Amino acid sequence: MTNKELITIYLIRHGEASASWDKDRDPGLSPKGKSQSEILSQELFSKVPKDIRIFSSPLLRAKETAVPLLKKINTKLEINNSFREIPSPGLSLDKRKKWLKKLFDKRINELKGPQLHWYNEIIETIKLIEEDTIVFTHFMVINCLVSFINKTQSFVTFYPDNCSVLEIEKSSDKIFIKEFGNELPTIVR
Repeated sequence: MTNKELITIYLIRHGEASASWDKDRDPGLSPKGKSQSEILSQELFSKVPKDIRIFSSPLLRAKETAVPLLKKINTKLEINNSFREIPSPGLSLDKRKKWLKKLFDKRINELKGPQLHWYNEIIETIKLIEEDTIVFTHFMVINCLVSFINKTQSFVTFYPDNCSVLEIEKSSDKIFIKEFGNELPTIVR
């Protein structure tokens, strides 16, 4: 990649899940989530190269969001653990939702242990991407990148809706946000 060459990375929050954070560690998509991913695939199909590289979080809701687009274009899905949901080792499902909500007010410099490693891994993986790429991922992953690009310590600054597409552009020495996707219509905390 030359300094003048820009690549586009499309970060997509998965479609609506069939269960919440405190009910299932790895839910698939709800019927609404499946419909959202179909609509998304139609929008992306007309916009992206047909041989674009596609990564996904290993979680089912992200992989299922990718399926309609994969049926339309000639590429395979690459599972990349860097784009998984924020790790919460040792937390039971009933405690996870409360823990996640507390993270909304955290600052990046307050992350520790597995969460700090996860954050750094996301940033380093994005820096290594050298071609147009789609990433099917999660709310917190997208927020890590928004915070990094905007050079802010706030952990959550953007509330992407399901199937929202955050477009970032990257050169050999810069990463910037080209276009924010749709935000949640109501923020529930």
